[in-house]
Amino acid sequence: GKGGADPFRAGNRGRSAAVWTFDHIIGQSPRLTAVLDNARRAGRTDSTVLVHGETGTGKELLVQAIHNASPRARGPFIAQNCAALPESLLEGILFGTARGGFTGAEDRPGLFELASGGSLFLDEVHALSPALQAKLLRVLQERRVRRVGELAERPVDVRVLASANVDPLEAVGRGLLRQDLYYRINTVTLELPPLRERPEDVPVLTHHFLRQLAETMDRPGLATDQAVDRLFRAYPWPGNIRELEHALEGAAGLAEGDVIRPEHLPAALQQFALKTEASDGAAPEAPGRSRNLPEALTEHERSLLEQALSEAKDSISGAARLLGIPRQTLQYKLRQHGMRSSEQH
Repeated sequence: GKGGADPFRAGNRGRSAAVWTFDHIIGQSPRLTAVLDNARRAGRTDSTVLVHGETGTGKELLVQAIHNASPRARGPFIAQNCAALPESLLEGILFGTARGGFTGAEDRPGLFELASGGSLFLDEVHALSPALQAKLLRVLQERRVRRVGELAERPVDVRVLASANVDPLEAVGRGLLRQDLYYRINTVTLELPPLRERPEDVPVLTHHFLRQLAETMDRPGLATDQAVDRLFRAYPWPGNIRELEHALEGAAGLAEGDVIRPEHLPAALQQFALKTEASDGAAPEAPGRSRNLPEALTEHERSLLEQALSEAKDSISGAARLLGIPRQTLQYKLRQHGMRSSEQH
């Protein structure tokens, strides 16, 4: 992308045009390459596609690339985050409203009608209520939509692309995703691997983001030192590509010269570096204590959440912005960790 455009920034949500293509997806790891091969094949069909992966792995980027590689590329691309709005509003936005259907209702087409001839991207589809999931299932099966407050049905010609930041089968098991809807939307399922599972892509992405920053900041010599490169290889990147991009952006702003050093990096990376140095060559933390990857990642994620809440003075919205994740995702993660902010009391 030119001019520092960022496909991973939350502010890009809700666009009604797809600007990203497969050329914008950076990486050469076997796991990513396999996903991209399948995504290119899916692009040539009209099948419903479900993309899942952790926050920050680039799901919307992949979905836009699929749209732009499809026969519908000239049609509209409309994105809607299903976790961003209450059910009462979202129903009218997705399916449209009819005058007189409820107080103040106007005749308005929904996103299914507006995306006709193109693609509708439903981000965080598992966040839809069971009632809206049932309505979505009917639209997918019958290719017809009924506006809120209207009896007539209208034909729609839309390809639905959906995403989830949890494993879809896990979402079904936890009652977040209706089983019948899952079987309808998983015609093609693509899993974007987290950055810690494609470590060979970290230097490639680092070089890519540095090149973008050098261009936008007019600092052609911008680079990372060897200590930063070593730290980047060891760090588990719980925020994935978005965390890497934001870490470099913040560090470039703090670096006085053109070389980014560990002291310019965000607190989470500096803390990880200190812990790594302290444990190098030292005895294990506790006899018989398992330090497996899931445990370590959970602990690290909790420390990131604590740090963000502290920096944002306990504001959920502020902490979510710092972490580069939607407010709803942060609230879900706080519940997972048994944490609360003063806002939730």
